[in-house]
Amino acid sequence: MKTIRYDNTAILTSDDVADAVIEYAAALSGGDRADTVAVPAVAEDGTMTTTKILIGPTSEVVVEDADEDALELENDEFVARLRAAARTFGHDTVIHADTRSDLTEGDGETGPPAAE
Repeated sequence: MKTIRYDNTAILTSDDVADAVIEYAAALSGGDRADTVAVPAVAEDGTMTTTKILIGPTSEVVVEDADEDALELENDEFVARLRAAARTFGHDTVIHADTRSDLTEGDGETGPPAAE
């Protein structure tokens, strides 16, 4: 489970849904566009709910791990639809600069290149 923090609101949802939301936010930002997204979530009482958010170029969306919970949602259709929408901006894959080794220089060390 992950929590999406958006405009002082905490949205408890599955890992895949949270990742898709933040990836879509990045794609929208690069395309200078906005969209409303109905995020499948878990309410405080444990019931299923939907939280609608507006994501645009200036949105500040934060995703963080939540306590482990047996309420992990299965929402493959939502995730697939959001990722397909992100691809409409010409991004075939998500960058994920913090985890891709092919974006570092030299022998795999991170950080700026050494001064010569």
